[in-house]
Amino acid sequence: MLQFRRSFRVSNRTTTEVMQIGPTRRFPSLRMAAPHSVSAIAVRRMLSSPRIESSTKQQKSPILTRRRSSTCTGDSKITSKIDAPDFSEFFTVTSGRGVKEEEDEFAQRRCDIDLVEITQRCCEFNVSELAQHAARVVQADRCVNIKEFPDGVYNRTLLLSMDNGKDVIAKILIPDAGRPHFTIASEVATMKFAREVFCTDIPEVYDWSSKAKDTPVGAEFILMEKLDGVQLQEVWPEMTLQDRLEVVKAVAAYQKSWASVSFEQFGSLYFAEDVIEEKRIPALEQFGSSSSHFVEDVKRKSIPALVYTNEKGQRVEDSRFVVGPSTSREMFDNGRGDIGFNRGPWSSLKEYHASIGHREIACVQHLPHLPTPSEWPYAPGLYVPTCEKKIAALRSYLKLLKYLLPADQSLGSSHFWHDRIHARNIFVDPGNRTRIVGLIGWQSTELSPLYFHARQPSFIDHKGPTLHGLERPIRPSNYHDLEGDAKKAADSLYRGQALCSMYRALLHHNIPKVFECLEFQKSTSWSLLSQARNLLVEGELTYLATACELEKEWGTLPGTQGVAFPLRLSTTQRQTIMEDMERATLSMEALRRVKVKHREIFPENEIVAHDDLNDKLDAFGRATFEVLSQVDTIKSQLLARKEGPE
Repeated sequence: MLQFRRSFRVSNRTTTEVMQIGPTRRFPSLRMAAPHSVSAIAVRRMLSSPRIESSTKQQKSPILTRRRSSTCTGDSKITSKIDAPDFSEFFTVTSGRGVKEEEDEFAQRRCDIDLVEITQRCCEFNVSELAQHAARVVQADRCVNIKEFPDGVYNRTLLLSMDNGKDVIAKILIPDAGRPHFTIASEVATMKFAREVFCTDIPEVYDWSSKAKDTPVGAEFILMEKLDGVQLQEVWPEMTLQDRLEVVKAVAAYQKSWASVSFEQFGSLYFAEDVIEEKRIPALEQFGSSSSHFVEDVKRKSIPALVYTNEKGQRVEDSRFVVGPSTSREMFDNGRGDIGFNRGPWSSLKEYHASIGHREIACVQHLPHLPTPSEWPYAPGLYVPTCEKKIAALRSYLKLLKYLLPADQSLGSSHFWHDRIHARNIFVDPGNRTRIVGLIGWQSTELSPLYFHARQPSFIDHKGPTLHGLERPIRPSNYHDLEGDAKKAADSLYRGQALCSMYRALLHHNIPKVFECLEFQKSTSWSLLSQARNLLVEGELTYLATACELEKEWGTLPGTQGVAFPLRLSTTQRQTIMEDMERATLSMEALRRVKVKHREIFPENEIVAHDDLNDKLDAFGRATFEVLSQVDTIKSQLLARKEGPE
C-alpha cells in the first residue's frame, strides 16, 4: 500500500506571438460573448479625499498621490511571420507536470504511476474583445501584436501592443484563482491604495472587470501599465554586494511606509461600491453559508468606511474604501473555497485568530477528503493523518489562543503589506539596477497582523547557517587556506549572511516593530499561532507535541499567572502523540530518501523531454517502491542513530 505524489517540469510550452494585420481582423475565441452582454468595465471614479481626524479636531488632507503616465519600451515589433496564429495556447496556463499514483493503487497494492496535469488550468476568454477593449482604454485604434508573458500561478498574462506605440499588460484570472469578483476587485483596490496612499511604485491600472458575465471578454481581467524595467531575477546574479544592498534598502523603505500605518480591521481592501454591490451576485451562494450571511448583512446595514491611523498618529477615514472578506490564499486553497465559514472582516486580533481555528475545523469536518500533504509517502508503519487528530490540534489552539498573543499588542496590529517580495515581482531600471521601478503580485493581499508579515525578502534567502538578531557574518578561521570551490562557497555564504544581517540592522534602526516581530517569531507562542493556519493540510502532530511542551513555560506567558494550563491530556494521550511523532519522523525520513532518488532521476531544473518521460516515470516508480518497502530497515537505522554508540 504505497502512495507518493511529486511534481517536476516537462518541456511542453512554446512562446506564442500573434499579430493583427488590419482593423477588421478578429481574433478567434473559444467562447463567444453573449449577444446582449454589456461592457460595464470602464469605471471612472470621481472620489473624494479621505477624512483625517486628530485628537484635537478634524482635518482635511489631500491624499498622497504620485502617478506615472503609461510607458512604452519600444521593443515590441510587429512580426509578419505569423499570419494564422493558433490561439489554443492563450487559454491554457501550465506551470509544470506531475506524477500521481492511480486512485485504486492503495487498495490493489501496486505502484503504477500515471502522468497527470497538476497545474494546467483552462482559461477561456474572447481574445478579440480583450484586444479591442485594451486599445480603447489607451486611445489606440487597434492592437497590432499580442505576446505571451510568463504566467502567474493564478493568472494568464499577455502583452498587448497598440498602433500608437503603447503597451498594455493583460492579466486574465483563471477559474481556480479565488472567489469570483472578490479576488480581482480586492486586487485593484489594493493597488490603488498602495499607489496613492503609500506612494508605492506599482503599475497603473487602466481598466478591469470583476464580473465575467458582464463583459464581452468572458473572463475577469485587469489591464495595466507595462513597467519600464526588468525583473530583478534577471540582473541579481551579476550585481555587486553593494548594489544588492541598495535594493534591500529600497525594499525596507517600502516596508517602513507600510508599517507606519495601522488599520482598525482585518480583512482585504475593496472599493466601497464593489462590496455593497455583492447583494446582486447570485453566484455567491455556491461558496457556502458564510458568503450568504455576508450578503444578507450588506442588505441590512451599510459597510463602514475604511479607517486607519497614519504615520502622524492621525485617525483617517477614507470613504472610497472598505475592509471586506479576506482574499488570502488560506481562505481558498485545498478546497477551502467550497466550504462556508467566516471570511471576515474582523474587528479584533483575537477574533481574527479564532476564525482561523473555526475555519480549519469547518474544512476538516466538511471536505469529502483531507488534502494530501504534498509529497507525503504512505506505507505500512508510517503516519497517516486523520480528521480526529486534526480536530484535536485545532481545539487545543482555540483553548490556548488568548495566552499566545504577544504582550505588546502593537505587534499584532493590522497592517497592509506585500507578502510576496521575491525577485520575479520586483522590476528595476536596467540602466540603474539599484532603482526599483515597480512591484507586481498584489493578488490575495490581506490586512493581517504585523507578525504574519514580518520576514526578510525571499530574494536574499540563502543556503547555509542562518544568522539571528543583530549577528554579523564571520568568515571561517581557515578562510585564507581555502581554495577553489571551498573558497567560493565560503564567499557565497558570507555575502548571503551579510545581506540578511544588513536587512535586520535596517529594521532594527528604522522599523523596530518589525524587528521585534522577528524576535517574537522565535517563541513557542508564535509557532502555535502560525502553524494553526494550515492544520487542514499538515502539522497536527507537531502542533499537539508543541502544545504539550508549552506547559513547561506556561507561567511566563502573558495573562497566565494563577491560570491552570488549559489542556487536559492523559498519560495515554501524551504517549499516543509521541508514538505518532515517531511514525511521522519515519515518514519524513522515507520522504527524504525518495527525494534523493527523485533528484537522481529528475535533476533539479532539468527539462524532461516527452520522449524520455515514460522511462523516467518507470524508473522513479521503481525507486519509490524500493524505498517505501524498506520501512522496517529505515526504522531500525533511525533507532540506532538515536541511541548512538554505546
